[in-house]
Amino acid sequence: MELGENFYRVFHPKPVFLLVSKGKNKVNVMALAWHMPISLDNRIIGVAIDKENYSHQLIMDTKEFSLNLLPVNEVDKIWFSGTRTGKKVDKIKVLKFELEDGIKISVPHIKNSLAWVECKVEREIDFPDHTLFLSKVLYAWADPKYFKDCWIENSPVPLHVGKKYFAVPSKYVTPQKR
Repeated sequence: MELGENFYRVFHPKPVFLLVSKGKNKVNVMALAWHMPISLDNRIIGVAIDKENYSHQLIMDTKEFSLNLLPVNEVDKIWFSGTRTGKKVDKIKVLKFELEDGIKISVPHIKNSLAWVECKVEREIDFPDHTLFLSKVLYAWADPKYFKDCWIENSPVPLHVGKKYFAVPSKYVTPQKR
Protein backbone atom coordinates (compact mmCIF):
# COMPACT_ATOMS: atom_id res chain seq x y z
CA MET A 1 0.00 0.00 0.00
CA GLU A 2 1.43 3.35 -1.06
CA LEU A 3 1.15 5.79 1.85
CA GLY A 4 1.92 9.10 0.13
CA GLU A 5 1.51 12.08 2.46
CA ASN A 6 0.31 9.81 5.29
CA PHE A 7 3.70 8.06 5.59
CA TYR A 8 4.17 9.46 9.11
CA ARG A 9 1.30 7.36 10.48
CA VAL A 10 3.49 4.24 10.44
CA PHE A 11 5.41 5.94 13.29
CA HIS A 12 2.28 5.85 15.48
CA PRO A 13 0.85 5.03 17.96
CA LYS A 14 2.81 7.25 20.29
CA PRO A 15 1.94 9.23 23.40
CA VAL A 16 0.09 12.45 22.75
CA PHE A 17 1.11 15.31 25.02
CA LEU A 18 -0.53 18.64 25.63
CA LEU A 19 2.10 21.28 25.01
CA VAL A 20 1.61 24.38 27.15
CA SER A 21 3.21 27.63 26.02
CA LYS A 22 2.97 31.14 27.38
CA GLY A 23 2.87 34.60 25.87
CA LYS A 24 2.80 37.97 27.58
CA ASN A 25 -0.91 37.82 28.40
CA LYS A 26 -1.98 34.30 27.52
CA VAL A 27 -1.25 30.64 28.19
CA ASN A 28 -2.03 28.27 25.33
CA VAL A 29 -2.31 24.51 24.94
CA MET A 30 -2.05 22.26 21.88
CA ALA A 31 -2.01 18.50 21.31
CA LEU A 32 1.38 17.14 20.21
CA ALA A 33 2.37 13.69 19.00
CA TRP A 34 5.40 14.79 16.96
CA HIS A 35 8.11 14.44 19.62
CA MET A 36 11.19 12.32 20.25
CA PRO A 37 14.22 12.00 22.50
CA ILE A 38 17.40 13.21 20.78
CA SER A 39 20.22 12.98 23.34
CA LEU A 40 19.90 11.30 26.72
CA ASP A 41 23.30 12.55 27.92
CA ASN A 42 22.36 16.15 27.19
CA ARG A 43 18.65 15.71 28.05
CA ILE A 44 17.57 16.97 24.61
CA ILE A 45 14.20 16.22 23.02
CA GLY A 46 12.78 17.34 19.71
CA VAL A 47 9.27 18.62 19.06
CA ALA A 48 8.02 19.54 15.59
CA ILE A 49 5.41 22.28 15.44
CA ASP A 50 3.63 23.69 12.41
CA LYS A 51 4.55 27.32 11.79
CA GLU A 52 0.87 28.26 11.47
CA ASN A 53 0.21 27.05 15.02
CA TYR A 54 -0.26 29.72 17.70
CA SER A 55 1.99 27.72 20.06
CA HIS A 56 4.81 28.07 17.52
CA GLN A 57 4.64 31.85 17.87
CA LEU A 58 4.62 31.68 21.68
CA ILE A 59 7.58 29.29 21.79
CA MET A 60 9.54 31.50 19.40
CA ASP A 61 8.94 34.40 21.83
CA THR A 62 9.71 32.68 25.15
CA LYS A 63 11.81 29.62 24.18
CA GLU A 64 10.01 27.56 26.87
CA PHE A 65 7.16 25.05 27.05
CA SER A 66 5.85 22.18 29.13
CA LEU A 67 4.67 18.81 27.87
CA ASN A 68 1.76 17.34 29.81
CA LEU A 69 0.39 13.82 29.58
CA LEU A 70 -3.29 13.62 30.48
CA PRO A 71 -5.01 10.28 31.14
CA VAL A 72 -6.95 8.75 28.26
CA ASN A 73 -10.29 9.51 29.91
CA GLU A 74 -9.50 13.17 29.01
CA VAL A 75 -9.37 12.35 25.28
CA ASP A 76 -12.11 14.91 24.53
CA LYS A 77 -9.90 17.66 25.99
CA ILE A 78 -6.89 16.34 24.10
CA TRP A 79 -8.86 16.32 20.83
CA PHE A 80 -10.26 19.82 21.43
CA SER A 81 -6.75 21.12 22.19
CA GLY A 82 -5.47 19.76 18.90
CA THR A 83 -8.34 20.88 16.68
CA ARG A 84 -8.82 24.52 17.76
CA THR A 85 -6.47 27.45 17.45
CA GLY A 86 -5.36 29.46 20.45
CA LYS A 87 -5.52 32.55 18.23
CA LYS A 88 -9.32 32.41 18.48
CA VAL A 89 -10.10 30.26 21.54
CA ASP A 90 -8.77 30.44 25.08
CA LYS A 91 -8.47 26.65 25.37
CA ILE A 92 -7.15 26.78 28.94
CA LYS A 93 -10.30 28.62 30.04
CA VAL A 94 -12.77 26.65 27.90
CA LEU A 95 -11.36 23.29 29.05
CA LYS A 96 -11.05 24.48 32.66
CA PHE A 97 -7.46 23.31 32.97
CA GLU A 98 -6.01 23.93 36.40
CA LEU A 99 -2.43 25.11 36.00
CA GLU A 100 0.51 24.97 38.40
CA ASP A 101 3.64 27.13 38.24
CA GLY A 102 6.64 25.62 36.53
CA ILE A 103 9.51 24.39 38.69
CA LYS A 104 12.39 25.48 36.39
CA ILE A 105 10.59 27.56 33.74
CA SER A 106 8.05 30.39 33.63
CA VAL A 107 5.52 28.26 31.72
CA PRO A 108 3.01 26.35 33.88
CA HIS A 109 2.04 22.70 33.65
CA ILE A 110 -1.40 21.09 33.87
CA LYS A 111 -2.31 19.87 37.34
CA ASN A 112 -3.34 16.20 37.60
CA SER A 113 -1.34 15.15 34.55
CA LEU A 114 0.11 11.63 34.47
CA ALA A 115 3.45 13.27 33.72
CA TRP A 116 4.88 16.64 32.78
CA VAL A 117 8.19 17.80 31.36
CA GLU A 118 9.61 21.33 31.43
CA CYS A 119 11.70 22.33 28.41
CA LYS A 120 13.89 25.21 27.27
CA VAL A 121 14.62 25.57 23.55
CA GLU A 122 18.31 25.19 22.73
CA ARG A 123 18.14 25.25 18.93
CA GLU A 124 15.62 25.52 16.11
CA ILE A 125 15.80 23.68 12.81
CA ASP A 126 13.69 25.39 10.18
CA PHE A 127 11.63 23.52 7.58
CA PRO A 128 9.17 25.11 5.12
CA ASP A 129 6.11 24.10 7.16
CA HIS A 130 7.44 23.19 10.62
CA THR A 131 10.15 24.08 13.10
CA LEU A 132 11.94 21.32 14.97
CA PHE A 133 12.63 22.68 18.43
CA LEU A 134 15.59 20.92 20.04
CA SER A 135 14.95 21.51 23.72
CA LYS A 136 16.66 20.72 26.99
CA VAL A 137 14.59 18.90 29.60
CA LEU A 138 15.05 20.94 32.77
CA TYR A 139 12.61 19.03 34.95
CA ALA A 140 10.38 15.98 34.52
CA TRP A 141 7.83 14.30 36.77
CA ALA A 142 5.60 11.21 36.40
CA ASP A 143 2.90 9.80 38.67
CA PRO A 144 4.43 6.82 40.52
CA LYS A 145 1.03 5.12 40.45
CA TYR A 146 1.55 4.54 36.71
CA PHE A 147 5.27 4.99 36.08
CA LYS A 148 8.06 2.78 37.49
CA ASP A 149 11.13 3.08 35.23
CA CYS A 150 8.58 2.95 32.37
CA TRP A 151 4.80 3.07 32.05
CA ILE A 152 3.26 0.08 33.78
CA GLU A 153 0.93 -2.26 31.94
CA ASN A 154 -2.62 -0.91 31.56
CA SER A 155 -1.58 2.69 32.30
CA PRO A 156 -4.10 5.24 30.99
CA VAL A 157 -1.51 6.80 28.64
CA PRO A 158 -3.23 8.09 25.48
CA LEU A 159 -1.47 6.89 22.35
CA HIS A 160 -2.41 8.70 19.16
CA VAL A 161 -2.95 6.19 16.35
CA GLY A 162 -4.04 8.68 13.67
CA LYS A 163 -7.07 10.79 12.79
CA LYS A 164 -9.53 10.57 15.75
CA TYR A 165 -8.16 7.24 16.99
CA PHE A 166 -6.41 6.72 20.30
CA ALA A 167 -5.26 3.61 22.15
CA VAL A 168 -3.68 2.73 25.51
CA PRO A 169 -0.86 0.34 26.43
CA SER A 170 -2.56 -2.78 27.70
CA LYS A 171 -0.62 -6.01 27.37
CA TYR A 172 3.16 -6.07 27.36
CA VAL A 173 5.09 -8.75 25.52
CA THR A 174 8.72 -9.57 26.38
CA PRO A 175 11.24 -11.53 24.34
CA GLN A 176 12.13 -15.10 25.24
CA LYS A 177 15.58 -15.60 26.81
CA ARG A 178 18.17 -17.08 24.44
